[in-house]
Formats: sequence, C-alpha cells, structure tokens
Amino acid sequence: MDQQSGAKQKATRDDWKSVSMDAQKSQLPYHREFSKDEYDLISFGLIPETMDDKCFIFLENQDLYFHRSWTGHCIYQLHLELSGNHYSVTETWVNRNPNEYKSLATDDSYEMALLSFMIDNLLLGKSQPFPLPENLPANVSAGLYQHVVAGTGYAETVIPTKKSLIEKIKNFFSDH
Repeated sequence: MDQQSGAKQKATRDDWKSVSMDAQKSQLPYHREFSKDEYDLISFGLIPETMDDKCFIFLENQDLYFHRSWTGHCIYQLHLELSGNHYSVTETWVNRNPNEYKSLATDDSYEMALLSFMIDNLLLGKSQPFPLPENLPANVSAGLYQHVVAGTGYAETVIPTKKSLIEKIKNFFSDH
C-alpha cells in the first residue's frame, strides 16, 4: 500500500527477495481462465507485510511468480496470455528442488489445488477452503500446516490423490 495516497501498489521483482526458479522443475497441467477484472487484481501481486506472510507474488511480462517470502525461492511460475475477453494460463511450472521446496504432494492434483487456493484467496480476495494433502502426517495439525505453507487460517478440505480416487472406484466396483 502506498503510505501517502492509500492506494495499493503493484508488486515488482524489486520489492522483495526473489530467486529464479531452479532448473529442477516440472510442468503442471494447470490451465485456468481469468476475466480482465480478475487479471487486474492478479496483476497487483502480493508484497509480504509481516513475517506471517509466506508468499511474495508478482506479475512480470505476463508471467506470474510465486516466491517464498523468507527464502525468495520461486515455487510456481505461470504464463498468462490474453485470449479474446479473458486471460488464459498457458504454461505452469513448479519447483522440484527438495532443498528449496518440500511438498507433501504425491501427484500434481494437490499442487494445482494449492495454486488455485493461493490465486483465489491471496490475489482475488475470495474465501476458498485450504487444500490439505491426503497424506498429511497425523502428528501435524491442519491449521499449523496451512500457516506454514500459506500463512493463512481458512477452513480446510482434503485433496485426494488420483491414485486414491482410482482405488475408491475399483473398490466400489469390486464390492458390487
């Protein structure tokens, strides 16, 4: 926020520590569309204000970057393109260097749910439930995990992996 005018300022790479995404990365099959109004909100990004803010997010040359605020490591990178009257996510990358990003995700479905949560809640001002990985250890509280990952306190919902969904379908048909 601009202290003198009260207007929100757009985040830029120079506003916080940011380290380029590691070469150890993989592409996510994440595709989404945003209206021009949503794109305008996204373009402001997010500059951390306190130690509890876990993300630094900025838009640069149609690429949306998600960095961990403490380390500056880039965790997600999305490319957006104008397509008619909306913007489409055409390419999405996730950092796979375990020294920079330790994810409990066992497949891409959780990463995509977490990314949607961060876009919806941190950039678009929505109030969506926080996605919990299906394999969250029993000794880790859901609220603590959410705070460590996103610095937020929303209601949670478990995101099943593709494997567990397939197992449930197989079990359903084998029981009938």
